[in-house]
Amino acid sequence: PYHLLRAAIRTPLFPYARFDIGGVETIPRAGGVILVANHRSYFDAAALALVAVEINRPVRFLAKRELFEVAAVGWMLKAIGGIPVDRGSGSVEPLRAAEASLRAGEVVVVLPEGTIPRGEAAFDPVLHGHTGAARLAAATGAPVVPIGLWGTERVWPRAARVPNVVGLHAVSVRVGPAVPLGFEDAVADTETIMSAISALLRDEARIQREPSAEELAKTYPPNR
Repeated sequence: PYHLLRAAIRTPLFPYARFDIGGVETIPRAGGVILVANHRSYFDAAALALVAVEINRPVRFLAKRELFEVAAVGWMLKAIGGIPVDRGSGSVEPLRAAEASLRAGEVVVVLPEGTIPRGEAAFDPVLHGHTGAARLAAATGAPVVPIGLWGTERVWPRAARVPNVVGLHAVSVRVGPAVPLGFEDAVADTETIMSAISALLRDEARIQREPSAEELAKTYPPNR
């Protein structure tokens, strides 16, 4: 299924988005790799799928189970061997599956924030993440490569049930070099990872500002 999906995933599949993808050459072409990205929209899955196509390697996504239930992206995650995470369950099975994939030399995508930030948190210039990616890196020695996503929230705001296909929306995808980690303190390593992701975002992402009521409303699910 992955190879069939890879053949289908191309930028023309999303005529309402103008992708600016850079830095993909920093991703190792062999061996286990952990790709970490910020989470702004359900459309993040499409942006990351295009990165997977460019590196021409099978990629597994470690993502919350709810994302697999979104029709427009769930099929894509399932087809490429996505690993669903039940938030709050305390289960270690997803991390074990991801660790096995990394040891087998595969690429695993992790969204450390766990879910799309809501309300004021969506405009916080400081990114906050869970320690899963750092723990996977410590357990396997796999390099952690950061990806900064920006503009996906304009294509598919959290408040919308489907992507906004009207107009052309700019989406920035920036890949950086592997993050140097100490492998001794998962919390400290996570902060380093999130800082590396933040450095890849547009300048406006790192500016503290007061969002409007309309902007805040777009960060919440419909009919909340």
